[in-house]
Parts: sequence; structure tokens; C-alpha cells
Amino acid sequence: MTESTGSVAPKPRRWITANQVTIIRILALPFPCWALLTRPPDVIMWAAFVFGAVVGATDFVDGWMARRDGPTTLGGLLDPVADKLFIAMLLLPLVAHDECPGWAAGALFTRELLITSLRSSMAIREQKLKTSSLGKLKTVVQMGGLAAFFLTIFVPAPAMPWSLFGCTTAFLLLALWWFWRRKELPLWLGFTPVLLYTIFAVAMLRPSTGPGDNDAGTTVFILMVFFTWVSGFDYLTGSFRAFRATGGVTLPDVARVVWSCAHGLALVPLLGKQPSLAVPVIIALCAELSLGGVENLVSAELKRWGRGSVVPTMLAALTVGVAAWFELVPLNILEMGAWGMAIFSVVNLLVAFVLDRKVIMDQPV
Repeated sequence: MTESTGSVAPKPRRWITANQVTIIRILALPFPCWALLTRPPDVIMWAAFVFGAVVGATDFVDGWMARRDGPTTLGGLLDPVADKLFIAMLLLPLVAHDECPGWAAGALFTRELLITSLRSSMAIREQKLKTSSLGKLKTVVQMGGLAAFFLTIFVPAPAMPWSLFGCTTAFLLLALWWFWRRKELPLWLGFTPVLLYTIFAVAMLRPSTGPGDNDAGTTVFILMVFFTWVSGFDYLTGSFRAFRATGGVTLPDVARVVWSCAHGLALVPLLGKQPSLAVPVIIALCAELSLGGVENLVSAELKRWGRGSVVPTMLAALTVGVAAWFELVPLNILEMGAWGMAIFSVVNLLVAFVLDRKVIMDQPV
């Protein structure tokens, strides 16, 4: 009998990795974003709708592959950033077309940036917070809510409620099958039919008669804002306790809170007032969401802030926002300023990534 050497069998080589799938999902987002901004013919719009739906539906694929093959540091950065970019690129064009209230989108992204900042503050203080399953539910509500809203604007009004009913029933059957096979039900899967049936009921009681009369769409955004903020409540309360236990709030903490509000409140709702700023604002916000992800990773690994500064981009967002809201400069100068802000945000993100690349690059966790 031969003695066991205790060696571990090497992992099989994968032709496609989880990180590659996540990158493909990110690179696919500009197409539906462009379609929602420019509104091409119906055939292209439907292609963009299906394209975006596939990107959203494959959200679980890279997570499953990461669990199968082992997570990596880069994957820990890319996966949550991809979810945030998905929401940004599909939601902000709706604000520019006055189909999503600016206050709703502003509330969503202020929360995303604020919780991102607080997560870094907690990591630097070496404080750990056990998060609830509401975080995953929040992502499901946001993605499912966007899909439901697209039905309210793409599907003819008489057919829209029953299209929602069909999608909801499919989710319900999936949930029942899942529970029958596994004797348990994830919170997100159990809640999705409830969310969609609520939107269906609103659509049946008062169906939309045109783009400006969409109660079902308004209900979608109210639910998205509600669950987005409820899911961040544990981080809000936990970070405040951590601040008190570790000497209080520091200047970098304050700067990041202002940074969150500058982009979420000064820029995002602005698109309903100045739709021509949509592209640079989308680029800038996506860069800042990615910068927050980089900082989360660096703070968790090295217990320090990332090297990409939030102060210059915060000041740029405040400058553009104030100038636009109060109409302080002509529109052509405002557009130039918005593009300068977007370019600066992208450069700042690249600098942050390069300076901390040794921490970020593909290392097994």
C-alpha cells in the first residue's frame, strides 16, 4: 500500500474565468446605455432591452464561478462595481429623458457612495460589521425594478400589466421549485414575486396612458429607493458606533461624506434639468463608483485610504452642479466643464488603480 503524499490536486484550467465574465458584463453596458440616451428605432431599442436583460440576468454567473474556482482580490473589486455600473448606465439615461424622478436617482446613488465610504472607514478602523441579506435583496430590487420599469415604457399600455403578470408568475414558479428541491428559499428569490406583483397591481389599478403618466413606473422607483436605504441601515448604525469607539469622525471621513452628496445630490438630479450633460455625468459617476470600490479594497487589505483623492473630484462635481442649478454660466461653457470633470474623474481612477495595483491585481483570497 502506498502512503498518501498529502498533495492537493491542481485546479483544472478554466478557459473562461469569473473575472473575465465580469469584465464582459461591464464592457456590454455602453450599448443599452447609448440606446436609452439616443432612442434609436424600436428594433434597436428592443435589442438593447434584451441585451441589458441578459447582462442583468447573468449577474449570478461570475459569483458562481468565483465560488467554484476560488475568489480573487480583483474579483472582489469588479463584481460589486459591475452591479453599481449596471444601475448607473441604465438609470441615468431615464433621468435625462424625465422618465425617472431626479430625486429618486439622487437618493439611490447618494446611498451607494455613502455606504461605500463608510465601508472604507470601518475597514481602516479594523471594525467588522456583519451585514444582513438585505444587501443582496437591494441589488435584486434595483435590477428587477429597472426591468419592470422598462416593460412600462416599451410594452404597449394594454399589454404591459399582463406582461408583468407573466414575468412575476415565472419567478413564483421558480421560487416554488427551488423550495421544493432544497427545502429553503433565498430572501431575494422569495421577495421578487412580491415586488413584481405589487407593481402589477398598481399597473392594473391605473395603467399608464403615456410617458408622462406612469404610476407603475413611479411605484418602481419608490420601492427601489426604499429598499436601497433600508439595506444600508446596518452600515449607518454600525459605522456611527465604530466612530464613537475609535475616537470620533476624522477629516477624511467628512470629505467622503461630502463627496457622496456632491455626486449623488448635486449631479444626478441635474440630468432632468440639463439632459445635454448626461454623457459626462454618467462617465464621472461611473468613475467615482469604481474609485469607491478601489478604496474599499485597499482599506480592507492595507488599513489605509486609497491613493486616489476624492477631494478634487468632489470639488469638480460641486462646481458643475452649482453652476448648472443656478445657471451661472452659458450652456456651452457648462458642457465643457462637465466634460473636464468626467475626464478628471477617469484619470483620477486610473491613478488610484495604478498606485495600488499590487494590492488589486489578481491574487487569490
